[in-house]
Amino acid sequence: MLGGASMKRYGRAAASIVPRPLVTAALRVAAVAPPSVKTMLFHRICAALARQHAGDATPLIRTNLGISAGLRCDIPLAKFAHVFGRPEHSVSERSTLALVALLSAECEHFVDVGANEGVFTFVVSQSSQSDATIHWFEPDDELFSRMERNLLLNRIASHGNKMAVSASCGVATFYKNLTDDLSGSLGAFFTHKHQTREELVKTTSLSDYFIHNQMDQALVKVDVEGRASDVWEGTRTVAQNIKYLVMEIIEPDAGAELPARIIADTGWHAYYMRDFDLVPSSDGRFDYVEPFWNWLFCRMGPADLAQKLTNTRFRVCRAN
Repeated sequence: MLGGASMKRYGRAAASIVPRPLVTAALRVAAVAPPSVKTMLFHRICAALARQHAGDATPLIRTNLGISAGLRCDIPLAKFAHVFGRPEHSVSERSTLALVALLSAECEHFVDVGANEGVFTFVVSQSSQSDATIHWFEPDDELFSRMERNLLLNRIASHGNKMAVSASCGVATFYKNLTDDLSGSLGAFFTHKHQTREELVKTTSLSDYFIHNQMDQALVKVDVEGRASDVWEGTRTVAQNIKYLVMEIIEPDAGAELPARIIADTGWHAYYMRDFDLVPSSDGRFDYVEPFWNWLFCRMGPADLAQKLTNTRFRVCRAN
């Protein structure tokens, strides 16, 4: 199999031989290829070709995100994994996406906090077993507008919120990441290694949002780049309305012992998601394995959870 360097050389050679309009046309066809065709090799070859265009003003290209053949979303060409790959190619997120798709089938609401390009939302929307009402939050203007258009393009009903989720309702400084929009945040955790721009954004708490919308039996996914503690502070009072909480916990939230706080506040069981291994943690401690930062919190103990996940790729392990 060709390596990354070989792929880049292949892409440069192909782009130098094939006229640019033909390369562009081929990439547009590749972006909407059936997900079954989008293997890792397919992804690498297409990305190598697309790098010849990455210097452009990040043009949008229509793709199915590797989720469903009929899905159509306009995504920046430079986001090769979204455009030419499949979500399960992402080692750090594949198990979380699979778990959310599975558990959303028994929930009335799916809440996507920190939606970004909306991959989790689109995965849930395309699940034949889920009819959960979708709610999503994204404070980045550009990401919000693009996701809103893509949902409308696919006639997917949802409740979009151009705001950040935090401890309370109000206004806060959002650090828009100009070099990697996956890492925009209300915290300054990434400012030392990325170019950012400060913007004022509206905030809400999930407690206020749940009460206002009379929500219950919800699956909540949280990915807010180091500010999960604030999200939890504004969620505690409606914990009884949450069936499953899937949360990314990086520094500084891990250093603040957020898993232990959630366990103490709710009595829930906690599982560190080591890819498809769910490792129970009774006190919030865990042994980090790169690149996995996601946790599952729920009322189900290990035996019941293992029974629920029978005949899936998931395995409930022994506690640390």
